[in-house]
Amino acid sequence: MTPLLRRAALLLVLAAAACSGGGGAYYPVRATVVATAPERNEVTLAHEPIAGFMDAMTMPFPVARRQLLDGVAAGDAVEGVLLVEGGRTALIALAKRAGAAPSAAAPAP
Repeated sequence: MTPLLRRAALLLVLAAAACSGGGGAYYPVRATVVATAPERNEVTLAHEPIAGFMDAMTMPFPVARRQLLDGVAAGDAVEGVLLVEGGRTALIALAKRAGAAPSAAAPAP
């Protein structure tokens, strides 16, 4: 998926989350990838403050689907959506930020 399509998909997820009546809370996340662990469905992020949820820090996050890690590597600037529901958290969307330089681990298109 191209960066533009990933960004559009992320914006659609944010819009759908804002309109949904589900029991969870959705938070936009901006971060830099520290490491990925697809075998554990996990990404470690150095994230900015998550308004209304937590201060800036570096920590691992579970991802809802392993495919969210496709094309994401350490050093990438990313944005996503964090779902917090019933004491559990998971990133339900994750994409490289538009205009961000590609990481050294990811070849330029």
